[in-house]
Amino acid sequence: MRRCAFGQHHFTRACDRAPLRPKGKLHNQWNLILNACQDCNSLKADLEDDISAITLQPDAWGRYAHDEMGAIEDARRKANNAGSRRTRKAVKDSREEIKLGGTLGPGVDISFQFTGPPQIDDNRAFELARLHLTAFFYMQTYSHETRRGGYWLHGCYPIMTAVRSDWGNRLMTGFMRMVETWDCRMLAISADGFFKLITRKHPSAETWAWALEWNHNRRLVGFFGEREPAQAIVNNLPRLKAHNVYRTPSESLSSRTEIPLKEDDDTLFLVFDETEPTTPAIDNVDGAPG
Repeated sequence: MRRCAFGQHHFTRACDRAPLRPKGKLHNQWNLILNACQDCNSLKADLEDDISAITLQPDAWGRYAHDEMGAIEDARRKANNAGSRRTRKAVKDSREEIKLGGTLGPGVDISFQFTGPPQIDDNRAFELARLHLTAFFYMQTYSHETRRGGYWLHGCYPIMTAVRSDWGNRLMTGFMRMVETWDCRMLAISADGFFKLITRKHPSAETWAWALEWNHNRRLVGFFGEREPAQAIVNNLPRLKAHNVYRTPSESLSSRTEIPLKEDDDTLFLVFDETEPTTPAIDNVDGAPG
């Protein structure tokens, strides 16, 4: 009996990642569809429901990460229909607000209010990233003889997720530079660039670096495979520093200036080879059989 691509379960239906990208973006483009059990399929659909809607929204100044009207219209529709798991409200009503107050002296009160666009929960984002990576690794290791794919050994270790306006922070760029010369094992770009995925193999260990980009807006990076080589790299990555803005015995607020990434400096999804693949680059990799 066939098994679910996301784990040791029997499948009941086909699963694809279509809900993440804007409507119509897979027309005349490739798409990965895998067999998945109902539980895994439902989990993935639930994660993509609000993550898709939120990553399609404009930033705090109303700027979209793209200029495609069809995707902008889809973002507005999803903002009405999808519910944020952080706020338990519709995405359109889920702008983040922080209110702070204090006293400067006798009779002098002061207050601040910070407002931002709807936010995704990082743990949910990393879980969806794990499912996407699992699906592509399964495809990459699929055997037509056994009709099964493989799963990476050991664990999956997310490092960071960042919005477009912060793709240039020291940790994200440090990761990008550290792994950019590793052998590319998978490059998948689809839906007019609204979905990107890349995996690169460590030169001497059973460790892979990975990166995902959703809706031209959100990037996630990390490793899977052996933990020790990944930890050694993380130990040498730059640390992000936040400045304390407000602190009381019961609450505090820290801030960090976002750093955008210049297009000419962006190599996260570039393959340094004479012939860069335009469709998924599939290679043989080692993994546990499904």
